[in-house]
Amino acid sequence: MTLRLVSSGDGPALAIRDHLLPLVRDCGTLEVQSGAVRLVALRTEAWTVEHWTPFNDLSPGEASSPGYRHALERQRTRPDLPYGLDVWRAGTQVLSVLWADDETFEVVHFARGPWEAEALAL
Repeated sequence: MTLRLVSSGDGPALAIRDHLLPLVRDCGTLEVQSGAVRLVALRTEAWTVEHWTPFNDLSPGEASSPGYRHALERQRTRPDLPYGLDVWRAGTQVLSVLWADDETFEVVHFARGPWEAEALAL
């Protein structure tokens, strides 16, 4: 059994992520950001919620062969976490979470505060 150290903030951070994902997917706008990342963003006067996924088109110079993709994966020291959610409240980033299909995740940034209850009320 592999043990993973978990921050005390991980539970609330993931609960906010799980609450905001359907909202940004249903009400957000599809945007394409440079760097070939497909991005869906929900922008209001007080909130910016951005969610990206790995499901993007290949850039013209990128090879589509599986061998090329596997070679790139072997160059990395740890697996990529291809999904992400960034949340800003009144222009300040309050949450950033990365995750993968296998439920691996990393809470990159989590600023505790009253915004948490506001986010869960959206």
